[in-house]
Amino acid sequence: MSLDAWQSAGLALIAALVLTPLMRWYSLRRGLIDQPGARRSHSSPVARGGGLAIGISLVMTAVAFAPNSAVVAPFVGGAAIVSLLGWRDDHAPLGVGWRLGIQLLLAAGIIAWLGPVEAISIGGVTVQAAWLWTPTAVLAIVWLMNLFNFMDGSDGLASSQAVISFTLFAFAFGLAGETAGAWLAAVAAGASLGFLFWNRPPASIFLGDSGSLLLGWCAGAFALTGTLSDSFSVWVSFIIVSPFVIDATVTLCWRLARGERWYTPHTNHAYQYLIRLRWSHGKVLLVWIALNGLLVVPATVLALWKPQADLGVAAVMTVILAGAWYVVHFVVAKDRVTT
Repeated sequence: MSLDAWQSAGLALIAALVLTPLMRWYSLRRGLIDQPGARRSHSSPVARGGGLAIGISLVMTAVAFAPNSAVVAPFVGGAAIVSLLGWRDDHAPLGVGWRLGIQLLLAAGIIAWLGPVEAISIGGVTVQAAWLWTPTAVLAIVWLMNLFNFMDGSDGLASSQAVISFTLFAFAFGLAGETAGAWLAAVAAGASLGFLFWNRPPASIFLGDSGSLLLGWCAGAFALTGTLSDSFSVWVSFIIVSPFVIDATVTLCWRLARGERWYTPHTNHAYQYLIRLRWSHGKVLLVWIALNGLLVVPATVLALWKPQADLGVAAVMTVILAGAWYVVHFVVAKDRVTT
């Protein structure tokens, strides 16, 4: 039996809404609690690991109602493994090598299942280079999993970005007539929205690795599916998740330039700077949602409407968001210090 995308999204939303407080009860009993600290943005203990509710809701809904498509099995199987990997890490941190190794295998696995990335359109010119694009796609999926993990540090931030991004992916797939992609993206958006109810400021539970890695996996899988099915370009996918991609990537490059270890905890993301400047989690979340609504949504619509302009739109988004990162770090923060 198959339900349409938004009916299934509603079921996933309800499931996550019900399961998340159960995850909180479990986490509190097992001592899975994030304590306040110098490298954390919350001021009181909060349970972690609630993102497993998103994974369970997504997988259960897909198993019961997903349409018949080649993309469903690798997506859902990968989602289940990623959630369990994060759940294990929420209980006892795994080494970086183990985490990256499993992530690389999963990314390579879904690409091997669905087919290599043979060509990418750059400025209207199709560049055939499977030897380059396929390993790049593997690395991109792994990076998305980790950057969602890095950006999960303020109440509701990662889960709200997931709701917005996955809704846009569902819209893009729907326009292209890619039913399975639209269905999966809508269900992922619904499950994320159900969790956001409990994760909004002040958060009663955090995603944990079981949720943040899963959200990154979903974003990567949707981008891959859109590219391979020719539903939309890789530049459209970039635009949809650009707030997280730009902040995380610019921050990583800045830390590497300073000789820091990229995988260690830190407080160098733009949203972390704003919180250190005494912005509330609620204010940061509202600004982030406004950024998506006023910039990302129109840019996505424009890139879908005028595919020949998608690279240009992505470039403009990069400049704007990287500029915003710079302003927060070196203008706003500096002014606050000097005053």
